[in-house]
Amino acid sequence: MFNYIKTVFTKPKEIYTARNMKNSHYFSLIFIIGLILTFFSIFEMFPIANQVSDDYEEINTSIPDFKLEDGQLESDTGSYIYQTNSIMFYFDSEDRITVDTIESNIPTQAAPISIGLLKDEIYLNAANTGYSFSYNDFKDLNAGNLMEALDSMGNFTIGMYVLLIIILLVVNLFIYITQLLPISLFANLISVFRKTRLSFLQNAKIALLASMGPFILMAIFNALQIQVAYQYEITLFTSLILFYISITEMKKRLGKQKKSD
Repeated sequence: MFNYIKTVFTKPKEIYTARNMKNSHYFSLIFIIGLILTFFSIFEMFPIANQVSDDYEEINTSIPDFKLEDGQLESDTGSYIYQTNSIMFYFDSEDRITVDTIESNIPTQAAPISIGLLKDEIYLNAANTGYSFSYNDFKDLNAGNLMEALDSMGNFTIGMYVLLIIILLVVNLFIYITQLLPISLFANLISVFRKTRLSFLQNAKIALLASMGPFILMAIFNALQIQVAYQYEITLFTSLILFYISITEMKKRLGKQKKSD
């Protein structure tokens, strides 16, 4: 299996040899590429996680004294909004801010996370996914243990980092597989046009090796914070070009073998 990876970077014209790859090796390579993409995603995401942690601590120290009475937030401090680079925080003791207000602000704000201590609920929105929790949903909730919970939210423990890595792996695998599928489909069309007589799975195996380099290269660019426009389009066309070159080389060598026979 690792010989195929070596071929990608040392003899890219010969990636057509993947047509004889075992199915187990094919799926194992997809998982390995997912791990590689996750590795580079860690370098991209951890600075963001640290920024969120620092911003959260800044916001947490700004929260005024408050209490919960009959499932509602009460405070001598009026409603306000506090913004950092990564978090938009809403404190609403006067019942002036609604969930709809927060969600309507999300498309125009730079911060990817919104947190609201509203009059009768807590609202959290991350990556355009919102969650609401009524104060009445928690038995014996008071200002003290609510603040303890808010304090713990900003602490990125080892367990949270492990969970983040697992989430990144799942997300990267899902994105990679969904992006690999069109490459495999177009590769099969090229294979039919070139009359290679290869099966769909054989073409998919060659396409997997053809796409490996472009996908990893884009992941490296992202890890280094190098902005590249039309990343998937570049990956798609580069992969198909490598696929075309490889099956052309395959046909050339098979033709020479027939002549020599």
